[in-house]
Amino acid sequence: MSAIHQIQIDRFGTAETLGLSQTAAPSGIKHDEVQIAVNFSGINFADIQMRLGFYPDAPKKPFVPGYEVSGIVKKIGPNVTHVNVGDPVVAGTYFGGYASQVTVPGHQVFPLPQSMSLAEGAALPVNFFTAHLALFEMARIRTGDRVLIEGATGGVGTLAVQMAKAVGAEVTGLTSSRGKLPYIEALGATAFMREEFEGNPKLTGYDFILNSTGGPSIKAQRQRLAITGRMVCMGLSSGVKDGRRNFFRMGLAAMRTARIGVFGLMDSNSGIFGLNALHVLEDEEWVTRLTQSLDRVEELNLRPHVDTVFPADKVSDAHRHLETKAARGKVLLAWQ
Repeated sequence: MSAIHQIQIDRFGTAETLGLSQTAAPSGIKHDEVQIAVNFSGINFADIQMRLGFYPDAPKKPFVPGYEVSGIVKKIGPNVTHVNVGDPVVAGTYFGGYASQVTVPGHQVFPLPQSMSLAEGAALPVNFFTAHLALFEMARIRTGDRVLIEGATGGVGTLAVQMAKAVGAEVTGLTSSRGKLPYIEALGATAFMREEFEGNPKLTGYDFILNSTGGPSIKAQRQRLAITGRMVCMGLSSGVKDGRRNFFRMGLAAMRTARIGVFGLMDSNSGIFGLNALHVLEDEEWVTRLTQSLDRVEELNLRPHVDTVFPADKVSDAHRHLETKAARGKVLLAWQ
């Protein structure tokens, strides 16, 4: 019986806790499943929060993290008709993606877009679905909107800027690294250092803000919304620093996150949304709906940016690269 290489979280801690292990490959698949030989696994900030023990939706230890892969179809169940053995595909994995082979329900698998490499494909699912949900399902942005994207150099931020520009919005992107300003500008957005933006009260009147840091930034950015402005909050990255477990920092970030009442929203004529894409992807109908929305990748001329590809046995280096905010775009693990 062949073995699968995988990376699992056995204990919480720094990136050095991660390493390769092996497990037996399954002998068969169900009628509606697809088995994929994985070329690339996507790494997301949520994986770092899982490793640190700050991700409430994670399974009990030990577990294999990872939400997205790209690779080649090895087997299909008899009920699967949209992909064939040998096809290059992209798949959402709902944990388990840090592995050299995955077997997932067919509705979580879709053909690799023709214009993309397998590496770009692995950078697509989580980032695209998250950005699409925030911009088009929740905020319903449109031509002429003034849009602010936090973390504009990350995987989600990169696609969010491209999506907003594609529909004719005026986009501003923030970063905490001066060296990343040209990256944002190359995407067609106006770029600011976070502290420069926070210190300039004239930068206001945004129709949409995508917030990923949480904590006190939500209250501060809410003041920058225009009448009928919308903010989507999708994370608490301010609670994590340097890839170490720090309950005080995480607790402080949670305590400083704004509690927003309905009357306050009525007075300001604005809207605040909360987004946990994982919970959306638990719903099969929504997975199907979002998979169908992938047709817009070519329509909007979207291109995921792959920052760095690390060999799977260098997963600790990959996590450190992402958690220290060195990346521009997506960080991947390579298996093949």
